[in-house]
Amino acid sequence: MQKMPGNPRAFPTGTSSAEKLPDVQRLLFEAPLPALIVLGAIAAIAVWRALAGSGRPAWIAAGVAAALGIATFVAARTVTTPGEHAASVVRALVAHAEAAETDAAVALFSPSAVFNYGMRENAGFAIGEIESALRSLEGKHRIVQNRIRRLEFATIDERTGEVELSCSTETTLSMGAIPTDWIMRVRREGDRWRIDRITFERLYGRPPTVGIWR
Repeated sequence: MQKMPGNPRAFPTGTSSAEKLPDVQRLLFEAPLPALIVLGAIAAIAVWRALAGSGRPAWIAAGVAAALGIATFVAARTVTTPGEHAASVVRALVAHAEAAETDAAVALFSPSAVFNYGMRENAGFAIGEIESALRSLEGKHRIVQNRIRRLEFATIDERTGEVELSCSTETTLSMGAIPTDWIMRVRREGDRWRIDRITFERLYGRPPTVGIWR
């Protein structure tokens, strides 16, 4: 098992909003629903005022609000942010883990990926530890049932997305569902998005023991 020192460039658990996608861009591309609701309400009110006799200015306001709403919707549908790429990669990882497709799951990781237990600031393990964990799902820890309880993503920069994942997983050895919490950092490498850091944060609400699947 190859162990490596903690990466000083790892993003801390409480990544500040200044390091993430600017709020306006995030609202447009990653969470457009509130903006669409506001613009829709503005358009509806403007139409109501126009019909009530406010005339041309109200119709113009309604048209502008509707146009902005359509533009926001189109932008959200056509632009995929790094955070959204990260979420897609993590969902694929979960699907491969559930099906015990180890080779496909390992292919989602960078060759230089780091595995941390507990916190990202802790010393990390190299890709072999990740593969070992995934291989265990082919045998005694085969997943019987899994449910994603939480999947939240954020864009860190133009090449980096981050996902916080919580699952409830039942395996062939478990006595019921096991709650786990993870943090995964995904970066663009050439034309592919790969996980370059995975942190096993909590098992039953506590930091996990190193190599617990062995």
